[in-house]
Amino acid sequence: MFSPYQSKRAFEEISEQIKKAILAKRLKPGERLPSERSLAEQFQVGRLTVREALRTLETQGFIRIRKGSGGGAFIGNTDPEMLPSIIMDNLLLDGLTSEQMTEARIALECAIVKSAIEHATSQDLDRISRHIEESQPITDPERADDLLSERIRFHIMVAEASHNLPFILFLRTLMAWAQKRLAGRWIPSEKEQRRAITFHKRLYLAIKERDVQLAQKLVRQHIESLGKIVSEFDKPT
Repeated sequence: MFSPYQSKRAFEEISEQIKKAILAKRLKPGERLPSERSLAEQFQVGRLTVREALRTLETQGFIRIRKGSGGGAFIGNTDPEMLPSIIMDNLLLDGLTSEQMTEARIALECAIVKSAIEHATSQDLDRISRHIEESQPITDPERADDLLSERIRFHIMVAEASHNLPFILFLRTLMAWAQKRLAGRWIPSEKEQRRAITFHKRLYLAIKERDVQLAQKLVRQHIESLGKIVSEFDKPT
């Protein structure tokens, strides 16, 4: 079904090929993609490259990755979830800056946590809690992108707890942009990782205790801090 990549960063071209197959309806909603090993053989790349491509597609909403028995990468069920990738492509073409993204994320995620506090179910809270408990610092630089994916997944889970589809779609768009900007470039220190885990725990408790003011304060501080890191990549070398 797929052909070996020819140019760009390998994972980007692989994700583009899979995306085109989804949009062309060659891959149907709910259909399971071949295993990482099988995809690596088809594309003639390493499994880590395939994994990064799948993470990109998951962030954009094209696929769902399930863990455990019967897990794997499955094609998303609804066409509206293709929107984040389309919006992101246009934002990149229009020259979006890290400062603009930081401002947008603060406004959006402050609204999201307020909505999550109002609408999150016990199942939503349990899912977020399990994700935090499974989060551990990663010291292997080669797994930095795994770490980035886990951090992004937390923000998406909070958005999903709002049960507001526009919030979820727009947050996925911003997260796809962040993943594209940081993947392969940012290797957070163990101290930075522990700070992020602490933020996740505190935000989870603020949502659980329905403390809107604290939740929004934590979100604002976290995004401003990350914005400073991202802006460093915009500086000429």
